[in-house]
Amino acid sequence: MRVEGLRKIAVLGAGVMGHGIAQVAAMAGYGVSVRDISQEILDRALENIRRSLDKLVDKGRLSRREAEEALSRIRPTLSLVEAVEDADFIIEAVPEDLELKRRVFGEVEEAASKEPVLASNTSSLSITEIAEAVERPEKVVGMHFFNPPVIMRLVEVVPGERTSRETVELTMDLARSLGKTPILVKKDSPGFIVNRVLIPYLNEAAKMVDRGEAGVLEVDSAMRFKAGFPIGPFLLSDLIGIDILYHILKVFEEKLGPLYRPASSIERLYREGKLGRKTGEGFYSYREGRPSIPEEAGRGFDEVRLVAIMVNEAAKLVSDGVAETADVDTAMKLGANLPEGPFEAARRIGVRRLVEVLNEMRGRYGEGYAPSKLLLTLT
Repeated sequence: MRVEGLRKIAVLGAGVMGHGIAQVAAMAGYGVSVRDISQEILDRALENIRRSLDKLVDKGRLSRREAEEALSRIRPTLSLVEAVEDADFIIEAVPEDLELKRRVFGEVEEAASKEPVLASNTSSLSITEIAEAVERPEKVVGMHFFNPPVIMRLVEVVPGERTSRETVELTMDLARSLGKTPILVKKDSPGFIVNRVLIPYLNEAAKMVDRGEAGVLEVDSAMRFKAGFPIGPFLLSDLIGIDILYHILKVFEEKLGPLYRPASSIERLYREGKLGRKTGEGFYSYREGRPSIPEEAGRGFDEVRLVAIMVNEAAKLVSDGVAETADVDTAMKLGANLPEGPFEAARRIGVRRLVEVLNEMRGRYGEGYAPSKLLLTLT
């Protein structure tokens, strides 16, 4: 099937990501069914979509008529059969639990009247392992949107080991038709591109604070004002959610090794239920609003130490055949709102300087910090 033949898209899960994906698809002209297990969740999703469309109208990005037409294309339902019947493309956006996703995919394959593409919005789980639940793994693909889907332009497209080329091409074309920029992740690897580069950076920042090398405010200030990041690692961790960060790191630890074990402070906050902005406390307290980050607080912190971690992870991805250097840079700029990609940062800072920083950390903390072979060849 070509993207021009797609008529109905089903979105399974009406949470933050699910209802955002449904809105994007409806705005692009597709009929969309949205399924969840609770009428309350569906009602809340529709209200959030209405509110989002109203904001776009207020900003002049949509006309009132276009907003009303988009809303009219969305059909909420509690019935899986009703959601997926006649669907040409199905996007799963249920919680990040491998067994749950596998169960949903198995149920969908039985309920669908056609043979649609089954796409998962997972941010870190293996597409290959999810596809083991179905009889047509060639139709299973990762389609990872970023939050909020209405605003963020990046979509990571991730084939599993048995995903067909036709499925990948259709998914790339669909992402473009939604107004997104798809980046192909060439190999099913934990965290794909953005999370594989971003999450170890957040974890290393927490480790530095745990080791007493710097303070939370100091690091956030340095990365915001010296590195030019839109937000520091601790504010970002609280925004993402400590629980989400913890679970991704546990997947990384299992798949990639002990270097990716969650920092003790991340594990402690997770155990205490201090999950960031959504609970009112994480690395910061939000009871009186978002914390102020003064520029002078970070003047004594060397931001290159954390940039080096990101560059090294990016280089590992390229060495492992997961993505091309230009795609990594594009993904990090679009998916993490960074001012430059890791390889662009490496050229600005100098690869030799980054290797020196990594070797210094390697001497202190072990072989896990060793510069990747790709970085060494660039020196």
